[in-house]
Amino acid sequence: MKKNITIYDIAKEANVSPSTVSRVLTGNERVKPVTKQKVEAIIEKYNFRPNSLARSLLYKQSKMIGIILPDINHPFFSTLVQKCEAHALSLGYTSFLCNSMNDTNVESTYLQNLIDKQVDGILFLGGRINQVDTDPKLAEEMNSIMDRVPVVFVNGEMAGVDAHVIQTDEKEGITNVIDLLHNFNHQRIAFLGGEEGVTSREVKVNAFKEALARHHLPVHEQWIMNEGFDIESGEELANQLLYLNEKPTAIVCVNDFVAIGVIKTLNKFGISVPDDISVIGFDDIYLAKDFPPGITSVSQNYQELGKTAVDVLVKLINGESAQKHSIVPTKLQLRNSCQLVKREEVDK
Repeated sequence: MKKNITIYDIAKEANVSPSTVSRVLTGNERVKPVTKQKVEAIIEKYNFRPNSLARSLLYKQSKMIGIILPDINHPFFSTLVQKCEAHALSLGYTSFLCNSMNDTNVESTYLQNLIDKQVDGILFLGGRINQVDTDPKLAEEMNSIMDRVPVVFVNGEMAGVDAHVIQTDEKEGITNVIDLLHNFNHQRIAFLGGEEGVTSREVKVNAFKEALARHHLPVHEQWIMNEGFDIESGEELANQLLYLNEKPTAIVCVNDFVAIGVIKTLNKFGISVPDDISVIGFDDIYLAKDFPPGITSVSQNYQELGKTAVDVLVKLINGESAQKHSIVPTKLQLRNSCQLVKREEVDK
């Protein structure tokens, strides 16, 4: 068998032009049936399959997508990207993973690099799309990128950028948490973690206050604290909370990392979770299930979120219409960090 068969070899043997072979490979109807049959017979004879470069020339696609994320070490992003990458691969797309390290300048570098690599589309997570106040220059840059390739935002938006957005219903998730705590007789509830101006915190805090009001429960502003999104932030915020004269019976955390930090500090001071204080996280990362006592958390529905994001991006790559704004439902995962408040505790 002849090795390294090319389109030009097939064209020569079939006595046609290389462009005719390309039209046969792409299913173009502008080829005579007799010619098509002859070319297909030679393709079959050599079991010819165009390599990735040839395919990109034929189909005007590289079959590669870029994924920009802010922190590959964070379980939320690493889990979600894994789901995106696996689904993209099942559709024939290779993924470039770009860890921006929460730096907008690095994001800009990766955006340009992905354009240079001629990716077919980009999934964008975190960073600039999670800022409540959009930087006009960053929005202008994003619009420039979107003029060249499709871009899909995951769990974020930018003012002045008309992107397709896929997001989990974080408001629903927090609402379900407060409903659960209300059913468990909790009336004194705190919210810890996150940073002001970051949408993943602001959406949850607003939903938290709305849900408390719906159940006619008090909002204690001194119990709504922000420090960051990591375990250390949870430890520090729990320390601050314990210095207050009045303490909550339940703590809702912006994510599971903060919840872990909170539980560590409470345990250090001999405060039992959930016997003394209930703690609920968000994201349902892989650590939540196994970190003692098992953290009740809101699942971001990673499988569906990743699949939906990739499906929308592929539709845009293929020139098809796609839903502009897709909402993926969350799911409350009940574990041992949250329990019913005794009646005497409610009456205190």
